[in-house]
Amino acid sequence: SIVNMGYGEAPWVFKGRALYQLNLVKSEEARKYIPDNFKLVELFGYTLGGFYLARYDDSPVGAFEELVALAGLVWNAPTSCAWAARVYVNNREARDHGLESVGLPSRLAAFREVDPAKAPAAIAEAHAKTKPRMSWWGQRSKFAAPAAPGDGPSTSSAAAANWPVEIRNVDTGRGRKLDVPVCTLLLPAARGPREFAGPRIKMALPSFSGGTPEYPSLLKYACELWTNVRFVGPACVHVPAVEAGEQSASSSSSSGSSGSSKQAGGGELMSNVLSGRPLIAMVFDDMEMTVNEPIKLELPVVKAYASPAASATAAAAGRR
Repeated sequence: SIVNMGYGEAPWVFKGRALYQLNLVKSEEARKYIPDNFKLVELFGYTLGGFYLARYDDSPVGAFEELVALAGLVWNAPTSCAWAARVYVNNREARDHGLESVGLPSRLAAFREVDPAKAPAAIAEAHAKTKPRMSWWGQRSKFAAPAAPGDGPSTSSAAAANWPVEIRNVDTGRGRKLDVPVCTLLLPAARGPREFAGPRIKMALPSFSGGTPEYPSLLKYACELWTNVRFVGPACVHVPAVEAGEQSASSSSSSGSSGSSKQAGGGELMSNVLSGRPLIAMVFDDMEMTVNEPIKLELPVVKAYASPAASATAAAAGRR
């Protein structure tokens, strides 16, 4: 059965660019975010996680930024894909749509460039070794609106100096009252004017979602990309340290039930998901992404999230 969506009629088209980086994540950490309905694709105690960072110049809700923290690779025959542990966006409509219509663990976030001198030590040291080139973050796609002289990220001194980008979880709605750093990223340099943008190809990326308090059912949907693809050096990632108490709370939040109905909460800190050894990084330039309407999977609902108490809590918190 087709799910009724909140963005208007499907499909939904997003235009901009993205950076996709895969790294190793311990299976025990990935499992905290993934419903037991799905098999984790793993080897020697590790799975493939990482992140997807996008700057959309056009979408159903206009321009916004997105960071998807990927917990690991899951399998539900005949398809496998990366499972989103958290989705950070700086647009409230995108956050609410993700939570209520697509079953994504979306959070409202702030994205900002930071002075390397004020960045975490590891980021500052890595920045000192880089050449003063435009950051990928400041590079403009062909879909971006023309910038006025002296305006926009492509002409800012921060972008030109390849300043790091900090992402903060600032979701104060739904009773969360969060204001915590997610990560700081030192991103690859922008593509030079004479550098090859990479082949322009079509890609189909299947996705699973759901199993959240707002959307207990499990979903599948397809993302179709038409983009230039090229490999780049990995971004340098700094994540806040996980305190013992926070680690304990994170673990307990993901062990509230047993069997195939286990909730996939995992906690708000993404340190153990984002801090793994990077394996590969690629950029999608001048990207056009079409997202088709999700379909409910014929799998058991994640009952830990389908309880009346969970539904009442979500309804009482409301939109903020």
